[in-house]
Amino acid sequence: MALRSPKNLLKLSRSPRIGRLVIANHFNRMVDALAPTTNYPRLKAFFSSNLWPWIWSYLKYAFTPRVCFPTYANSGKNGVYRITPVAGSDAIRIAIAGDWGTGTDTAHAIASLMDDTKPDFTMHLGDVYYVGDKSEIEENCLGKPTNGYDGVKWPKGTEGSFALNGNHEMYANGGPYFQTFLKTLGMKGVAEGQVASFFCLETDYWRIVAIDTGYNSVGIPILSMIPWINQIPFIGGDCHLEQALVEWLRNVVKLKDNPKPTVILSHHQYFSAFPEQNYTKPAKQLAEFFRGQEFVWLWGHEHRLGIYEKASREGIAFYARCVGHGGMPVEMADPDISQAPLALYDTRTHKLDDGTVVGQNGFVNVAIRGDTLTLDYRDIDNISLFVEVFKPGANGALAYSFDNHGILKPPPQ
Repeated sequence: MALRSPKNLLKLSRSPRIGRLVIANHFNRMVDALAPTTNYPRLKAFFSSNLWPWIWSYLKYAFTPRVCFPTYANSGKNGVYRITPVAGSDAIRIAIAGDWGTGTDTAHAIASLMDDTKPDFTMHLGDVYYVGDKSEIEENCLGKPTNGYDGVKWPKGTEGSFALNGNHEMYANGGPYFQTFLKTLGMKGVAEGQVASFFCLETDYWRIVAIDTGYNSVGIPILSMIPWINQIPFIGGDCHLEQALVEWLRNVVKLKDNPKPTVILSHHQYFSAFPEQNYTKPAKQLAEFFRGQEFVWLWGHEHRLGIYEKASREGIAFYARCVGHGGMPVEMADPDISQAPLALYDTRTHKLDDGTVVGQNGFVNVAIRGDTLTLDYRDIDNISLFVEVFKPGANGALAYSFDNHGILKPPPQ
């Protein structure tokens, strides 16, 4: 079912990348942005125009080696967890947020809303800012006060909690993410915590499979941070999946041998209708498992909410949703639907205390009730923006329906 007519689509000019400001302004902006007005850092501190905090944090770790990629070998676990509704419930409930780890009052508000839903599981799609080092993991995810701010704690589900790996965690070479944060997560009662950055939760009818696009997202130091240059092969990270992860999908999860309706979770996007880079390598690696089978793909990285038409690329068909609006400022841009089939997005804005215009933050509530998967997209005021329902269909297809409350808008025609 299409969300909009594909006829007479208007080609929009791509907007310039946000934040190309003269260097002389950066010092003043940084000082203003970081000045605390509450017990949390200001959301403005994380704008792309505030380059110096990003640069300084990045350079501290740019030339140190990344940690080895953890797998389930020798852990006693295989990363596939069978899940069922808790006693007294007819559904499994999951709350998901992407790009949440800023430690701001926005991140605190989103965490509180997620916690209020009393989910069985919570899942973070990755990115702890600025670089996911130990102090940032402790302050922005574990709730430990640092640098004069109150910490913010990632909300836990009653049955478990998980976090994906993002590119920002890898700017500090992954150590604090793998060795500190993941040990506090995982399935309820599992002493090791979340063993690896990839996992699968499975019901009788559905799978939720998390993949790690972050581990190979960081390329050559310094050069990989320069726009355009970082898109040259072998300079920027291409987000390809580690071979151990692919073998796990093939031999442990058995996606191809035992197909069922699937939700893929990743940090990075396959495509975007906004001025962002495309990351196609993971889709090419997933193709062997999903030929002839539709799936749902939720990703973050891009700080906005976007609902895309069903796409068919790399020989696979999927429903793509960008949900990277959990804790970062949503910097507005014009979509270009010639780049990707954007159907709906959130055009609403509000002003920060200094007058800066930003978009709305939010999260996703997921419910699995028998063979029915429901996604309820909510904003920071806990308003339901869009609800969609997926069910198993014939010959690997997904039956699809939705309820658009009229808040999300189609791109200009």
